[in-house]
Amino acid sequence: MPRYQSSASKAEDNRSSAYTLLAVGGIGFIVVVLIFCNVIPLYQNAGISKYLVCGVMGAMFVLFIVFGVVSMRDSKLLLVKAKSETSLRSEITKWCQDNLSRAVIDALVQSEDSSEELTEEEMYYRRTEKMRAAIEDKFMNLDEAFVDDFVDEYYQEIYENNVTNSR
Repeated sequence: MPRYQSSASKAEDNRSSAYTLLAVGGIGFIVVVLIFCNVIPLYQNAGISKYLVCGVMGAMFVLFIVFGVVSMRDSKLLLVKAKSETSLRSEITKWCQDNLSRAVIDALVQSEDSSEELTEEEMYYRRTEKMRAAIEDKFMNLDEAFVDDFVDEYYQEIYENNVTNSR
């Protein structure tokens, strides 16, 4: 299963790609125009090769510019999605803090198999399974990778940080 990537990080990736494509496309297109107009004397004879190279390279740099604009537009759309994702994450966090404390999760796991002693690894998997099930029951139609990422973060917050703080 692919690792979850937040919309904010996707937006940042798209924005950096857009800047790169726009810069390379713009500079390249300017250089092609300068070569075509003989400001940069790369081709001394005005043969067909000059027109062919300038046409192909010009088209390529125009595509870079178009892809840069599309990437910038997608970045802006992803930023809007990131804001709603952030509010959803904070809403789920608040609900978990109110309803999924460490004691509640451990009670759910212990009620399932009270007769056998579980290793720490087995406890981790059962705890995250119970957390995931409770979140998916409360919040419908969530992306599975989003839930997995959230559960991992919340698990570390309530279990691993508490172990460090209790020492």
